[in-house]
Amino acid sequence: MRNVKMILAATLMLGASVANADKLSDFKDAAGTNGCQSIPYSDLRSSCTSEQSQVHEYCDGRQGPVTCGSESITRQLKDNLDREKKRVETLKEKKRNLEDQKSHATDDSEKNGLAREIEQVDKDIYEGGKRVDQAIADLDTRKKLVDDTIYTINKCIDYRRAVMNVFATALDKVRGENDEDIKPLARQLRDKYEEGKRGHEIAITDKKNAQDNCRESRP
Repeated sequence: MRNVKMILAATLMLGASVANADKLSDFKDAAGTNGCQSIPYSDLRSSCTSEQSQVHEYCDGRQGPVTCGSESITRQLKDNLDREKKRVETLKEKKRNLEDQKSHATDDSEKNGLAREIEQVDKDIYEGGKRVDQAIADLDTRKKLVDDTIYTINKCIDYRRAVMNVFATALDKVRGENDEDIKPLARQLRDKYEEGKRGHEIAITDKKNAQDNCRESRP
């Protein structure tokens, strides 16, 4: 019975020694890398990698636009639509005046001349209507771009925050490491995570600013 206990104790000590060696190796590997690979805990590293892949998808533009460009683009499109509408209204007013003149004309030659003018104005109104339709379509396209960009940036921010949360959990864990061999590596990782947090915060602020610009640019 004594021998069994000694074997069991030795087995447990060996297992603990192997586990500590593996953990130390994980910390050494993590200290020499950046990003998600700098997390020595496999479960958190896996979660980070999964979320980080979505950060690249949504923040780098693969899943949709991430910038709306200048707010002046929307203003120019609106101004163009207003101009085209006013031109059509001016043509319609011109047509009404010509029709009024024609209705009061007594000379056939004058009537025929006015009829030709009215026909030309009708053509101009038709072409003007097409330009109005195109201006409306351009504004609709702009609105879709702005809405799509706001959505994409929002997803980008959500995933970047998710990565930050994983690193926050990892930071809490490395702060609690008490093994003397691991402590120096844990301090390195702590400093690395805190620096990385500042980088994420800057990136999120930039995306929020881009999102605010989009909201101001919405038609």
